[in-house]
Order: sequence, then structure tokens, then C-alpha cells
Amino acid sequence: MHDLNPRRLNHLVALSEEGSFAKAAARVHLSQPALSRSIQSLEDELGVRLFDRAARGVTATAAGVMVVDRAKRVLFEARRLERDVELLKANEIGDLSIGLGPYVAEILLPDLLVEFAKRYPRISVRVHVSDGAALLGGLLDEKLDLIVTDQRGLLANSRLSIHLLPRQEASLYVRETHPLLARDRIVMTDLRDYPIVSVPVPPYLLAAVRRVLKLRPHEEFRLQSECNDVSVLKGVVRRTDAIMFATAATVTPDADGTLVPLRPVDSPEMGLEFGLAYLADRTLSPASETALMMIRDTLRM
Repeated sequence: MHDLNPRRLNHLVALSEEGSFAKAAARVHLSQPALSRSIQSLEDELGVRLFDRAARGVTATAAGVMVVDRAKRVLFEARRLERDVELLKANEIGDLSIGLGPYVAEILLPDLLVEFAKRYPRISVRVHVSDGAALLGGLLDEKLDLIVTDQRGLLANSRLSIHLLPRQEASLYVRETHPLLARDRIVMTDLRDYPIVSVPVPPYLLAAVRRVLKLRPHEEFRLQSECNDVSVLKGVVRRTDAIMFATAATVTPDADGTLVPLRPVDSPEMGLEFGLAYLADRTLSPASETALMMIRDTLRM
């Protein structure tokens, strides 16, 4: 295998462009004999004459023209690679794939994307909003750089590095004119008479929902609607008698009307704890590290 390292390729290009061993040697900071040996050695290794030597100067042979042309392209790509690595280190180029659970997406987006674009306009960001199982699968398949979702779906996996985030307080929410709000006393079993909408509920939480609603084993429970977009679910609740579970940070007043918490007297304490995860054996890119810090700072507020 031939040793076509950048240093020797530079020698070829310099000699081709200068047309003189003396001028080329000065350009690459070598003595003339050393440059001559470098070129001769390369010709011997390749088994082809690259330059014709004459008293009036040096000219590339047909083979030399081809080799020099390729050498220029290789050197250009090498310089480009070095530059891109430096830009990556400076967070100026690259791409980032983030996976967010629905509640986290409602809290972070679009503010996260706007702030990231201001800081690093040449970073391409892709956001995937989905349920925890899909996000975990994307992370393990290396399709996502980092994910933020319910920490209960993450802790058992030894392949992950996990940052636990502050608990997000949560409640049941309804529209301001919901019939239940007219009652002096509300209990959890009263909720059974109304549709419930939610983000997709993983199996390990479905049993908890049944317990909260005090359903017997033979009683069926189905969500009326499931959607990964919390804004859509809030729209449904504003216009119907549906009830939804949501974190306090995802429910804010807006032009379409305010959602209010529903407080059954026998309601358990509600909240969600999110985990930010990435593969333990994979070094985070500078862009990923920046996104990680921004997400942690936002969810601490």
C-alpha cells in the first residue's frame, strides 16, 4: 500500500505549480535534495514517472497531471475536514436530533428552537415528539442524539446516561364552564361520567389510572382520544366536557380560554418526573451538550 500522506501530496502539487525543484523546495520548507528524494521515492512506489526533468524546468507527465489533480482534491478535502472539525467544536455546523415527550415538547417548544437558532444558526435541529417507548427505541438505534421523557421508562436501561429533572406538578384540567365545577364536592368516581383525553398512556401507567378512577377489574376503561400534541388536547378540552391530565407548566391562559384544575377531594398527589437520556457509550456532540444544558435550565424554572 502506497504512503500517499498529505505531506508528500503537497510536495507533488508544489513541484507541479512551481515547475522548479528549487522554488518548490523553498515553498514546502525542504532542501532541494530532500524534495527530489521525496518525488523520486513516490515515483518508485507508484511505478510511474510523474515529472519530466529538463534544464529549462520540470513538467508533469500525463500520469503526473492525473496524480497532481487527484492530490489537489485530496488536500482540499483534508483542509475542509480540519475546518469542519474546528467549526463543530465551536458549535457552528452540524445537526442535532432531539426526542421529546408530549408534555416536555409543550413546555420547551418553540422557545428552545428559537433560542438555539439564535445561538447556533448553522446547526440543523430535528425534533421528534412521540411516546416514551418510541423515543427510547430511536435513541437505542442511534437515530436520536438525546431524549426527554417520563423517567420511569428509562431507569432500567443500563445503556443510558440519565439526568433526572425536577418534578413537574400536575393536575386534572377542564374548561371553565365544565358541569363538574358547579358541584360543591367532587370525587374521583365522578370522572367516569365524562370523556378523558390524554397523550398515549404506557402500560405501566394504565394500571395507575384505573386505580385513580377506582375502577373494578371487570370495568372497562378507554381514553376517548389520544394524541401526542398537548395543544390539540387542550383545544378539545376547551370545546367539550372532556377531562385531561396535564402538568401545570403546559396549561397557560390564552385567547381560546383558560383551563382550570379539577380538584376531587380524594385525588392523589399528581406529578411527572422527566429524565433526559443519551447513550452512555457515545460521546455527545457540542450541539447535543448545548441542547442538554438549555433543556435542563428551562425545566428547572
